[in-house]
Amino acid sequence: MKKTIIALTLAATASSALVGTANACSRITFDTPYGVSQVRTLDWGQKLGTYAIMSPTGTEMVTKAVPSYKKAAKWTVKYPTLNLEERAVFVDTSGEAINNQGLSASTLYMYDSQAFIKDYKDTGAPAVNWGDAAAFMAQNFKTVGEAVAAFEANEFQFAWADGIHGTQHGLHISVQDKSGDIALFELNEGGKMVVHRGSVNDNLRVMANAPLQQYHDENATKVGDFNHVENGYNIGSTISSSERMLRGLYNSAHVKFDPQASWAQTEGKLQSTFDSGNLVPQDIIDPANGETYATWIQYTYNFENGSFKMRNLDTYSEIRIDLNQLNDIKTVSCADLVAQAELSNIATFSTCS
Repeated sequence: MKKTIIALTLAATASSALVGTANACSRITFDTPYGVSQVRTLDWGQKLGTYAIMSPTGTEMVTKAVPSYKKAAKWTVKYPTLNLEERAVFVDTSGEAINNQGLSASTLYMYDSQAFIKDYKDTGAPAVNWGDAAAFMAQNFKTVGEAVAAFEANEFQFAWADGIHGTQHGLHISVQDKSGDIALFELNEGGKMVVHRGSVNDNLRVMANAPLQQYHDENATKVGDFNHVENGYNIGSTISSSERMLRGLYNSAHVKFDPQASWAQTEGKLQSTFDSGNLVPQDIIDPANGETYATWIQYTYNFENGSFKMRNLDTYSEIRIDLNQLNDIKTVSCADLVAQAELSNIATFSTCS
């Protein structure tokens, strides 16, 4: 027990030491002939990993510690979910989660929100620790509309003050579903939660980091119509979040998916479109803050056919999961995807350690 506590403390300390003004991770949600698909990366100043957990319907869940709030969230898993935890740096934080109904949730860094945490007030709703936020969304909601309605009805809140294992972080979370609907939850000035609504057909199809969404929208307006090829000259080439956001919008506006192409060909185009503008190479410095944060892990998945692939950019290994397995799972099961990817390209789930 003592060793476990020490390990958690060291990992939490490591994550807090890396906060700075880091702008890490990207997500693009695409509409394809095979249905809505998503590419998402985990980017950071230290190597990251992925631990996959499948949870069946009926699993009882309790959020991690939220001592600053009156109520801690407790729930029963409604929809079988693949929860992707980052454990190398952020201990056991859910970064991405996907359920069998075609909804996923993505937690990304949003440094600008950290300054507003002190102003956020407990709404009295059950509080969800940020380490569980993505899993909570996927395990409880079938559609983006359901998730937004529950939030607006004060059925849950995010436990900003308690952060991740006691360390406060600026974060934001999006939910997207197989209809192409998207909602982005962000903490704004004065401790006000703002929910941006959109779809694969507008700016919300791309998610990066700082600044807040309204300022990303302003930057996009300055670029001009993304459908005009020449407006690409108005976009920079650094790894900064603001420029990755614009490149993602520009590239995704021009990609054309052939309805006659195979899923493998479509997946390849998804990945290359994302990589060309949003992947972060190792050692490149962000001139906005003097930091570097490479892409370590990438997820590419489809809400309709159940295809899921994790790519480890550290070793360039890949591993796949058939999300249709979620329909048949009976017990909670786990897989260390980074470790398994060095040995096989198909994930094997077993009893969680």
